[in-house]
Amino acid sequence: MNLIKIKEPMSSKNDAKICLGIDFGTTNSVCSIKVKDKFQFILDDNGKTLIPTLILYNEKTKKFGNQIIKNESYFNSIFSVKRNFTKDFDKKIYEDQNGTKISSMEVSKDFFIYLKNLCEKNLNQNVFDCVITVPAYFDEKARSGIMRAAFMAGLRVRRLINEPTAAAFAYGLEKKKKGIFFVYDLGGGTFDVSLLKLSDGIFKVIATSGDPNLGGDDFDILYAKWLVKKYFKIDFDSLNKKEKLKLVKKSKLLKEKLFETQTFNEKLKVNECVKEIEINIKDFNKAINNLIDSTIKISLELLNEVDVEINKIEGFVLVGGSSRIKCISEKIKENFETTIFDDVNPDLVVSKGAALHGYELLNGSDNVLLDVTPLSLGIETMGGLMEKIISRNTPIPAIKEQTFTTHENGQTAIKFLILQGERETSSNNRKLGEFILSNIQPKPAGIPRITVMFSLDADGILFVTAKDEETGIQNKLSVKTNDDLDLNDMRKIVESSIENAKDDIHQRMVIEAKVKAKSFLNEIESVKKDIELLCSKNDIKVINEKVAMLKESIKTDDCDIINQRVDDLNKSTESFAQKRIEKDFSVRVQYQMSFGLSSRLLSYYSFERKQMPSEIHVQKQQQQ
Repeated sequence: MNLIKIKEPMSSKNDAKICLGIDFGTTNSVCSIKVKDKFQFILDDNGKTLIPTLILYNEKTKKFGNQIIKNESYFNSIFSVKRNFTKDFDKKIYEDQNGTKISSMEVSKDFFIYLKNLCEKNLNQNVFDCVITVPAYFDEKARSGIMRAAFMAGLRVRRLINEPTAAAFAYGLEKKKKGIFFVYDLGGGTFDVSLLKLSDGIFKVIATSGDPNLGGDDFDILYAKWLVKKYFKIDFDSLNKKEKLKLVKKSKLLKEKLFETQTFNEKLKVNECVKEIEINIKDFNKAINNLIDSTIKISLELLNEVDVEINKIEGFVLVGGSSRIKCISEKIKENFETTIFDDVNPDLVVSKGAALHGYELLNGSDNVLLDVTPLSLGIETMGGLMEKIISRNTPIPAIKEQTFTTHENGQTAIKFLILQGERETSSNNRKLGEFILSNIQPKPAGIPRITVMFSLDADGILFVTAKDEETGIQNKLSVKTNDDLDLNDMRKIVESSIENAKDDIHQRMVIEAKVKAKSFLNEIESVKKDIELLCSKNDIKVINEKVAMLKESIKTDDCDIINQRVDDLNKSTESFAQKRIEKDFSVRVQYQMSFGLSSRLLSYYSFERKQMPSEIHVQKQQQQ
């Protein structure tokens, strides 16, 4: 496929070196840019760098951000539209200024147009290229939705970069830091944590985790519930939708005021009832305590997963507006006893990292930025097992390959089922796609060598190639690794793998033992006539007894007994294998020793060729 470079109208050579860094946030958005050695944040008409992600369609007009934040119309504005990208962002749930039903995608498009116009006004030139930040746990569907909205606004997205990665990139370059850092990113709609290693020119993400439904919006909801219950004795869920929205937006304003002063009085209206109440930081912390504890738990789980000791970490970098909440830093110090780096602006650092990365993408740099894939990728092998080829938290882009072989004698085709997930069996993981490699030379099981290569690019697109090493015949497939995968499901996949790890491993061992045993029994059956010809009656009796015992053990789920009886049968055939070699049959076949000594009984056997059905799965190539 040829790639055609399309030049934007009215663009010039200088435009290509301009690349915006856009932090499209749930609560606030920030734009910044680096031009040569100068860096600047884009200001709105009010001279603000922090632009609330608010859109108001009213009386055939559109208003954005700070144009409406202090206006009464604030309570009628569209907010937190970014959260809808984890759901159905094409669903028309809003109305524009003309009363036409529009989707979250179209609302976001209008907001991107507003940001683009602000940038062009600040820079006094056309702007097309940008790098946009997204939560680390955003799936391919959500990421593609953000890209589509930006494209519809006339922007060319050079790269999507994870928010904590962007923050660490900016922090590492600006502060010239080295070592392992933990980025705690608590924004308006999502919570992300990433462990990064910063060294000379290399910014490597070691691992990432998070919760797609934990952020400032959730704090606002909990605080609103707490206020109406304490002061009005009302169940928040009993209120109508309009009243709920007003209360949540009001609680957001109260939360932000608490950043500046710890106690104040405020009038609150609920169902036409107005009361003057006391707002204080102690009550707010109490209302959101469980969610803060959840962020600490996720952080601890990530450190345990990658087996990194606390004393190996230089410290925590706090990112996102919600990380300003004082009790967060207190909880981190209490649980991790580590340094907190608060010498960066948590609202601006993400955009800055995106702008720096965008500048380097277009103008070249010695710095290398390595991100990771959030879930493992692999294929199904015999017995319905998943063989992981690219593991979770592998740096991307990544290329990995493994060698597999056939399971049946004379097998001429293999079906490859591409999987994503952390469980041991394919039925518990997510199917991404499948394809068939045909025209394999019909040979004994274990002889063909099929190389499977997984190539995962920086945008999360997976390319899978399967190649028969003898004939060169190959087939390939490209898939989006996270398309239509709900963010909650992504987290559940990881949690499920941890909860079921012991049972999954035992199930895998049982399946592998049974596959090994059945394959051995098939080979014994295929040389039954030669056993009768070359072995004594006593040897034949022993082999038959061992075969019967192995068949019985396969009916159980005791992998130790199955493996022991495979070994017993293997030893009972050693004499036969030696006689076969001494007999020196006319057709010699170099046979892969897939199952230890037992494979020798087929080393010089003349196989009858037979056509096998196409839907026989692959078997992992055994180590020699």
